[in-house]
Amino acid sequence: MNDNEDTGKNTSPETGSEGRGNDNTRLRSGALRSSLTIELHTRYAIQLWQGREGHEKQRGEKKNRKRNHKWRIIGMPFFLHLVTVINEASRRDDPFADERMLVLENLFARGDALVKSMVEELDGILHNLPRQISLSSVCSVSPVNIGVFSSTPVGYRCVWLLVGFDQLAMQASQAWHYGLISHTQREKYLNAAGAAVRRVFGVALGFRKTGVTRLDIVNNTPLAQEAGRLMGKVSEDVLWGRKRSSWSPPVSRRSIDALNRGAFCR
Repeated sequence: MNDNEDTGKNTSPETGSEGRGNDNTRLRSGALRSSLTIELHTRYAIQLWQGREGHEKQRGEKKNRKRNHKWRIIGMPFFLHLVTVINEASRRDDPFADERMLVLENLFARGDALVKSMVEELDGILHNLPRQISLSSVCSVSPVNIGVFSSTPVGYRCVWLLVGFDQLAMQASQAWHYGLISHTQREKYLNAAGAAVRRVFGVALGFRKTGVTRLDIVNNTPLAQEAGRLMGKVSEDVLWGRKRSSWSPPVSRRSIDALNRGAFCR
């Protein structure tokens, strides 16, 4: 081989034998990043996002003072924190967390279907107008822009549900403003969709982090007993992994084997 032929080959450090040996350390991509911002147009959705601080009667407050007791209502930021805890517990083989994840997924499916059906119903009302009437879409003149970050898909699913509720609230308010639905009908729409979001919040709030695992359940440890006292009994289908949220990892072989041994011993 002459010098000219040799120079025609690609023998740069990038593709030579030495370069190939270091490809795994040199050719490495960074972490994937993405940002999410939502716009909320109605006070109803903003209130759900923020939540509400509770009020308890203060010492020395007059008994006849007309001030109702208000329970605290969590908002979206605290919900996102809670589902991060639940998701992590599910990854660590906590069957109680698995059950919460499954309940949340089912609630999202029902809530999304409910909001979608009501939005479609209001769409029909708002578009069933005489041809001479031109009605623009509704929006706030100064919507609230919120940056959202969740470390788990469960959190984002609740954000989608809240944004759907915001859309519903806009259309219900518009239809009521133009006399197309009654005040009672508007409240019915808002209450039903708002309850779907609050129900999700309540399920997350009811979870208690204990560190329990399926092995604790098999051995009926004090930790398993305490978790059962706090959150009730886990269904057999969830315990054995027959029913599971699509966001939860599969139950480990080790846990299934332990459950099988426990069932055999009984």
